[in-house]
Amino acid sequence: MRHEDYKELLALEAAGALDAGERRALEEHLSSCAECRAELRELSDAAGALAFTVAPVAPPARLRSRVLEQVRGLAPSTRTGAARATTGAAETSEVARETTAVGAGARRPALGTEDVRGAEDVRGLLARLSLWQLLTARPSLAFGAAAVVVAFALLGTTTLLLWSRAQTLQGELARMSERLRETQAALAGEREQLARTRDVNDLLSSTEASVARLAGKEVAPQARALVAYDGSTGRAVLLAHGLPPAPAGHAYQLWLIADKKPLPGGTFKSDAEGRARMNDRLPTGVSKPTFAVTLEREGGESAPKGEMYLLGSAS
Repeated sequence: MRHEDYKELLALEAAGALDAGERRALEEHLSSCAECRAELRELSDAAGALAFTVAPVAPPARLRSRVLEQVRGLAPSTRTGAARATTGAAETSEVARETTAVGAGARRPALGTEDVRGAEDVRGLLARLSLWQLLTARPSLAFGAAAVVVAFALLGTTTLLLWSRAQTLQGELARMSERLRETQAALAGEREQLARTRDVNDLLSSTEASVARLAGKEVAPQARALVAYDGSTGRAVLLAHGLPPAPAGHAYQLWLIADKKPLPGGTFKSDAEGRARMNDRLPTGVSKPTFAVTLEREGGESAPKGEMYLLGSAS
């Protein structure tokens, strides 16, 4: 039998309505199942309380005389059957008394085959009992059920509040992470700008530094640039504006012109507003350099091939 089958027998056992075979099987199961033992104790207490909750019903006074008249009119063999029936009824009453004793914790004797009819009556009584009647008869059961309902309600409410709070915190964390990324990007830009400014200041403070201002040629007359150059170290910084965007596959290249010979420098591109900046290393030892900017293929050339955009000499 399954565990659920034994649980269905508990109510009948509490009322003393099991036959001998069912009781033996249930007792073997109870020896190893603490859950069913506890439930049987609760049901036995409830069954005992039913004896005090059901009001006794007195039979009519004429019922006894009517039964005796019918018995006298029976044949001897029929009377014997009636006597047996009366004996069965008495035994059924005994079963009912034993059922009441179960509620008080008394030990019940095993039922025989003659108790089947009484057991079936008790089964019908238990089948008609509602959960509300059991709870009314046993207040502790009602209190326990109410406590379980309240506990489940509190658990559900707490879970809902925790889930809502977690969603709120998750949204706040996402917003803080986005603000942190924006702040980090802004700080990186400021550090880069600060480093560029420091490089220019360091370069201009050198006694060997010279500054050349470059003007735009016919292809870009609005373009302007400034080149700071340290002849002792070859360090150079270019700052330009007004340069049109370089075509795909091309870039601007800086040239240092010494003794009318162009020496290649680095390549760069302008942004959408035409501004550009480049740190470079050029040959050293040129006292009064001239600088030019041409448009070359991306990656640079060893000698200028493209059109010139800027030109100027150091003062």
